Amino acid sequence: MNPFRMARTAAPAAAICLLAGCASGPARTDATFAHVAPGMSESDVAQMLGRPDETMRFPLSNNVAWDYRYYDTWGYLAIYSVTFGPDRRVVSTISNRINSGGDHAGH
Repeated sequence: MNPFRMARTAAPAAAICLLAGCASGPARTDATFAHVAPGMSESDVAQMLGRPDETMRFPLSNNVAWDYRYYDTWGYLAIYSVTFGPDRRVVSTISNRINSGGDHAGH
């Protein structure tokens, strides 16, 4: 078994976040992200999830996306993205696996 994978699955949530390059803050899990809902304010999301790893502005729509790197329930590296509308309230969320399946090949 890949030693990185063993360490990742056996480590507490905070260590997993560090391996993924996440900022410190609340545990980043699918269960935590499930609580983010349309209409929530930026401050509500920041309080729940902490500071994002990256932000991106979309000037034409006046939207902003906050991205959080984490390991999902199945151990895949993923990015959870929250998009805020011009009123700075959540309009959408999405979780996307990075290199889906690539880190599990041959296991």
